[in-house]
Amino acid sequence: MQLISMLMFFAASAGMWIWVVKSRGPLNIWLANLGGAMASFIVGTAVLILCSRWLTPDAPVSETPAAFALYTLMAFMGALIGTWLLMIARFNKDQSPLYRHLAAAACSLVTALVALVVSATIFPLK
Repeated sequence: MQLISMLMFFAASAGMWIWVVKSRGPLNIWLANLGGAMASFIVGTAVLILCSRWLTPDAPVSETPAAFALYTLMAFMGALIGTWLLMIARFNKDQSPLYRHLAAAACSLVTALVALVVSATIFPLK
C-alpha cells in the first residue's frame, strides 16, 4: 500500500506542476516553476491525506499531524504570496523594483507569520 500511496502522490504532484507551468501565461518561467512546485506539494499532500483512508481502512487514525502540516503550510504560503503580489501591484511602477520587492517582502513576512500563529492556534497539534 505504501507503493500505491507514493505513486498517487507523485502522479498528483506531477500533474499539478505540469498544469501550472503550461498555463502560466505571461508569468516568468522561473516563477511558474516555483508556483508549480509549491502547488504540487500541497496537492500531493492533500491526495495522501484524502486517500489514506481508502488505502488503509483498518489503520488507526493518524492523519492529524499531516493535516496540521498541510493547513499550516497553506496558511503560511497563501499569506506570504498573496500579500507579496498585492503589495507589488499597489506600488507605483516608477519606483525601483528593488524597493518594491523589499517592501513587499517585509509586509508579506509579517502577514505570513501572523497567519502561521493564527493557524497554529486554531489547529493545535495534539
